[in-house]
Amino acid sequence: MKIIKEKEESIKNSVITIGSFDGVHFAHQVIIEKLIISKKELKTLSGLVTFEPLPYVYFHPDFNFLLTPFEEKVKVLKNFDIDFIFVYNFDATFANLEPLEFLNKLKEDLSFKKIVIGSDFRFGRERKGDVKLLKNFCEKEGILIEVVFPIKKTGIEVKSTTIREKLILGNIRIANLLLGREYSLRGKVIQGKGRGSLIGYPTANLELLEKNKLIPQDGVYACKVAIEGEDRVYLGIVNIGERPTFGEGEKSIEVHILNFKKNILNKEIEIFFIQKIRPELRFENVEKLKERIREDIEESIKIFKRERLWEEDVKFVEKPQ
Repeated sequence: MKIIKEKEESIKNSVITIGSFDGVHFAHQVIIEKLIISKKELKTLSGLVTFEPLPYVYFHPDFNFLLTPFEEKVKVLKNFDIDFIFVYNFDATFANLEPLEFLNKLKEDLSFKKIVIGSDFRFGRERKGDVKLLKNFCEKEGILIEVVFPIKKTGIEVKSTTIREKLILGNIRIANLLLGREYSLRGKVIQGKGRGSLIGYPTANLELLEKNKLIPQDGVYACKVAIEGEDRVYLGIVNIGERPTFGEGEKSIEVHILNFKKNILNKEIEIFFIQKIRPELRFENVEKLKERIREDIEESIKIFKRERLWEEDVKFVEKPQ
């Protein structure tokens, strides 16, 4: 899959889809599958057209709720049979293109035979362009168009905004269902204050690599952990919050990896959220906290067993004395 930035290269003979594709969620995946089917039928290249920054981020630079910042989006899209990603630089000039100006620019840059698009697609200055205008343009230019109507899972329409809402509320299972995979955070392990080790449950403190990535609701979650340079995936619990028992008041993301003793300081790790266990709580003392962490781990193991992630022959580390 090739990444092409605006003005670097023009593409001829393609089938495209276009949008922000934040999350590359289940509905996006349906569109991409239709794109690939069309590519094979028409014997063309297939491409996804997107923007950097995303239009909403351009107009709201403090927006810190992205599901998939650009590098992560590319990583997810590599799992599909797409030939290229074409990236427009979304700036003041681009934002002021009228809908027809935008479509003419798109045709000039990509010379596409067909476009596959969601029914809620909007484009051009002030989002004035819609699917009706796009259909008229395609008919005039002899371009095929396939419109994909809203996709639902368990009665919920699959949209990036809905997934954000579920993550903000800590409803990881529904968010993952709508995404079509497990939501994750990626970062570098940094030096913490060592409190986890002192109480017998060492943690890896995470510094996020993407600052505008959405962080789920504060609380404790069962998770999987992938470590830079390792093929296997570990299991653990991750705490998001301000560690109120210690009165720190500064948000942190720290993960305790089960049955794990390696030093991973300064390594990159990725945390995959499976299910929320509980909200973050303030405990009377450290002993009460230790007792609750033990319960959290036991609860996480039940979740891992239900998800067929826990191997019975893995011996659990006994509660520290």
